[in-house]
Amino acid sequence: MKWHKIPSAALTSSAAIQLLRIDGKAFCLVNDHGEWYATSAKCPHAGANLGEGWCEQGQLVCPYHRHHFDLSIGKGAPGQYNAVRVYPLEWRDNELYIQLPQSLWQKCLSLLK
Repeated sequence: MKWHKIPSAALTSSAAIQLLRIDGKAFCLVNDHGEWYATSAKCPHAGANLGEGWCEQGQLVCPYHRHHFDLSIGKGAPGQYNAVRVYPLEWRDNELYIQLPQSLWQKCLSLLK
């Protein structure tokens, strides 16, 4: 896992949910009532783009089949039997960082250095 700085433009956007890509990894950056969260970009149910969804009562809602996911832990609503991945966020010197997994390719390249 590697920490990456979230672009400052994303933190000043008025959008509640943004689809971002850092170091080849897509994720959703969510601002729900002033609290920041980061989740996987695709719904585990049918692969829908969660960046097109919305927030309701601390949950990310899939735009296609209305599956709900808890923003803090990623767990799906009762009966869904699914979850989204939640990525750690950390504030450092007034900048927000996300911890993302490295791809197998990135891991192999780092071994060669």
